[in-house]
Amino acid sequence: MSRRRRLEDGEALVISVTPVPRGLLAPAALLVLLDGGVVWLAMHWRFLHRYEPVALIAVGLLPALVLATRSWRWRSHKITLTTQRIISEGGVLGRYSTEIYLGDVITARADQSFTERMRRRGMLTLETTSGTVVLGPLRHPMALRRLVDRCRRDLARHESRSWEEWFDDPSDGHDDGGDRRRRRR
Repeated sequence: MSRRRRLEDGEALVISVTPVPRGLLAPAALLVLLDGGVVWLAMHWRFLHRYEPVALIAVGLLPALVLATRSWRWRSHKITLTTQRIISEGGVLGRYSTEIYLGDVITARADQSFTERMRRRGMLTLETTSGTVVLGPLRHPMALRRLVDRCRRDLARHESRSWEEWFDDPSDGHDDGGDRRRRRR
């Protein structure tokens, strides 16, 4: 599992997701088929019946090892969306972490083929000021894209000054305009 991410001041966690598992079905099916074949052959062949536990381990060791490493790698990857950043981190032996400030995101796009739409999976592509970042494959990429867009709008709204702040700001050198308005009220 990934380490606990520290949030910055004023930052809140929106959602944290684990990408879709990749490459787990084939080794799992191979493990079941090979071990099932050993059990079936052991019922018909007396020599194999005597050494059935050894044959089950010998035949199922490689698919079980592949399944364990792929699931470990899958479970170690996490994508976290906060009110200010998108953090993608993971890795089993060597760790990596990518942070994207939401103010740097230009557009967010969900890419799905027909079969991915049927399974509600796809990739999230972020166009940033420094390049393209692809996250995925994910479950419900359209929902994550909408969350990213909503967080970007909220961040832009909080960072930009309102009209009242522009006129009432004493640091811009035009302090008298705001005072005149207050005196008239």
